[in-house]
Amino acid sequence: MPHTTHIKDILANGTTASFELFPPKTPKGLKQIYQTISKLKDLNPDFFSVTYGAGGSTAERSLEIASAITNLAQVPCVAHFTCVGMNKEQVLELLQSLEFHGINNVLALRGDPPKGETSFTQPEGGFAYANELVAYIKEHSNVGILVAGYPEGHTENPSKDDDFSHLVEKVKAGADGIVTQAFFDNRELFDFSERLQKAGLNTPLSCGIFPVSNPKQIQRIIELSGATVHKKLLAGIDKYQDDPESMEAFGTDFCIEQVSQLLDHGIKAFHFYTMNRARQTTRVLEALKDSFPSLKF
Repeated sequence: MPHTTHIKDILANGTTASFELFPPKTPKGLKQIYQTISKLKDLNPDFFSVTYGAGGSTAERSLEIASAITNLAQVPCVAHFTCVGMNKEQVLELLQSLEFHGINNVLALRGDPPKGETSFTQPEGGFAYANELVAYIKEHSNVGILVAGYPEGHTENPSKDDDFSHLVEKVKAGADGIVTQAFFDNRELFDFSERLQKAGLNTPLSCGIFPVSNPKQIQRIIELSGATVHKKLLAGIDKYQDDPESMEAFGTDFCIEQVSQLLDHGIKAFHFYTMNRARQTTRVLEALKDSFPSLKF
């Protein structure tokens, strides 16, 4: 039987650890992701999530991987679900397809435009904003719904306050939890969490954690997200950028320290952006295993 635990119940269950994967584009990448799933599922994570390529470009493979996690690996899976390229009828069809595969939770997003396009275009008969998608899913399905939160605001919105107001709209539309974009300075998360509390939002918050190992990759993420980077991380990237082994070791230690500090401040849910690799995330969690009693090593 597939795992159909609702995300609200998952995030209410003490300290949680979850893993994000992305659909690969090559046979070699597909082999690697299934090897990674096999390794990570042995840790007994609370759930996986599978991303959805820009413009829905990996929709079929996303569903394939999410179904395998749910039905073969026997771990709950959150499927990314975007507004891009879908009208209301197609949204209902996708919900039915997810239900058929036993997938009981989604991450509702506006989504990125297809490759080659610079801005999002509302589909005819579809939705312009994620809060509209959340409300529609809530009306027509019983799936659990996560939404994205941006501790430092979304790069497309110059107003941090306006961006936060959109998050409030998504939560009020029916979100069961918030998962954040990766951040590299815990002060940003603490400020974000305080804003949620002041707004009266008690929705569970899962923190996006990105273990650093590839300097070029992290620089690209920083450029795209506009994330603030802790000075200690910047110094480490500068020092070890030409030494991959030392860079990964430093990034692992930095991540352990980051998660440990978050735990000390009462944060309980952690969503690891694994980049389809198991080793570094496993090392981080193993170092903190006393704080994650449900995990297995």
